[in-house]
Amino acid sequence: MTWRRWQVIYYFDGKELGDRIMKPVGKVLLLFLFAIAMAYLEASVVIYLREILYGGGRVPLFPLRPFKGQLLWIEMGREAATLLMLVTLGLISFRTLKGRAAAFFFTFGLWDILYYAWLKVLIGWPLSWGEYDILFLLPVPWIAPFIAPMLIAFLFSAASLYVMLHDPPIRTRYLLLSLAGGALSFISFVYIGITQGSRGKVPLEPKGFPWAIYTAGFLLMALGFYLALAKKSPGKVPDKSGDPEKGD
Repeated sequence: MTWRRWQVIYYFDGKELGDRIMKPVGKVLLLFLFAIAMAYLEASVVIYLREILYGGGRVPLFPLRPFKGQLLWIEMGREAATLLMLVTLGLISFRTLKGRAAAFFFTFGLWDILYYAWLKVLIGWPLSWGEYDILFLLPVPWIAPFIAPMLIAFLFSAASLYVMLHDPPIRTRYLLLSLAGGALSFISFVYIGITQGSRGKVPLEPKGFPWAIYTAGFLLMALGFYLALAKKSPGKVPDKSGDPEKGD
């Protein structure tokens, strides 16, 4: 087959055939399937760890049973690998920075929500809405009631889904509010590990989650996302194609 014929097969109206077929809705569905599978994989690993450390899954995480031997370093490496997988997925999903960021945060949020959903289905944990969990170990332990990161994950997923499907113009100056809110949320997550742990170790029994700091951070993030993505004037439809591939 000649090179010209290969071009006819590979291109359609001057655009790659794959891009013509894979619209934003299709990409969202694929990202959703990836999040489901990745959440199941994450949940299964945690179930194995709970079996090793606790002898079963349907028990509270705290009082904490410390990791033995190399398990701590292996777990920290797994967390880093998980984040790298999500970043890589975002980079290959779209061609623009806006689309890539939206794909990352959408998948990250869904992964977090579905992770807890899988744990509940498979082993019946968490036992209550206010149960504490270790969210991350990098760079210091993140500890919070699991509902706290789930609410932020929902916010990430909803805002990112809107960006991927509607490709709105983003007023970036308002994202500073979201960054400030993210900083406050980060402080709330590492607060217990810093104030109640010792030398970076996780406290055996956490208490006193700073809900005031977390709530302020969550509201700032939500407000920043809303202002950054809201239309500039009621009834004005952005002159966009609905594809983050073509956005700013």
